[in-house]
Amino acid sequence: MSIKFKTIARKNIQKPDAPAKWYATAVGDGETKLQDLAAYASETSTVSKADILAVLESCFTKVTKDLSEGRIVRVGEYFTLQMSLSSEASDKEEEVNASKIKKSKINFRPGKMLADMIKLATYQKK
Repeated sequence: MSIKFKTIARKNIQKPDAPAKWYATAVGDGETKLQDLAAYASETSTVSKADILAVLESCFTKVTKDLSEGRIVRVGEYFTLQMSLSSEASDKEEEVNASKIKKSKINFRPGKMLADMIKLATYQKK
């Protein structure tokens, strides 16, 4: 199966008088939910869907807890999650405190298995 894409026109904000150029952008083609993952795992193993859902919920609760404590979460060769911050600049180190933090986000880094999938991906215009 191929990754679907569509074309969109974008103007260069540094050259507002230049004509727009066309780019490919990925298009979502359905979605997979936790229930779908559990059903698939149940079909391909001897474990029930309810047991798989319980384990997944427990794992994701642990991921949330660990990220909130500043831990790096490595999920095998699939991916790594880590918190990152943006803050206001200060002239002196001692002026930097939690009130200077303006934004936090979770960084996602694909592991070997996902990176290999990306290398082998094919694309189809929608």
